[in-house]
Amino acid sequence: MTILIALLRGINVGGHNKLPMQALRTLTEAQGASDVSTYIQSGNIVFRSPKTGAKSFAKKLRAAIHKDFGFEPDILMLDHNMLGVVIKSNPFAAINDDPSKLHVLFLTQPADKKRLKDVEALLLNDEQVKAVRSAIYFHAPAGIGRSKAAEKLGRVFSDGTSRNWRTCLKLEEMADALVRA
Repeated sequence: MTILIALLRGINVGGHNKLPMQALRTLTEAQGASDVSTYIQSGNIVFRSPKTGAKSFAKKLRAAIHKDFGFEPDILMLDHNMLGVVIKSNPFAAINDDPSKLHVLFLTQPADKKRLKDVEALLLNDEQVKAVRSAIYFHAPAGIGRSKAAEKLGRVFSDGTSRNWRTCLKLEEMADALVRA
């Protein structure tokens, strides 16, 4: 069986699209997944996939969430190897001493360079952004709260979903544990 990581976009944000993690685990299992675990409240699921493909599984999970909770979140699926590539490809590994200051925007396809230039134009002082394959790494030593580039990144690449580096590392750890089990 394949180890998959599902990243749900836009749940439990500002009181909207509430989806308790226990319910999410139950819905994921009901679609045929096993060894399901979630991490924090933002919709991160690690599981052994059923025989269905990742896209088909995401579609079924979206429909189940809609049926039970009335909304359909975007779900970006990664397999264990894809997440490993994102971790290993971190262009800011040498300068990343605080994992809360590095964010990864996961995309379904490689980043459009023209749209990325729009974000780069707003970078302040020591902020950095770099696209590698279907991930955009954003290093913001002062945080992303007031960053115009971070705001623009979310708008320009609205089809993606972002996680901080600490979450990325934890998801890899969870997936690795399933491989070893």
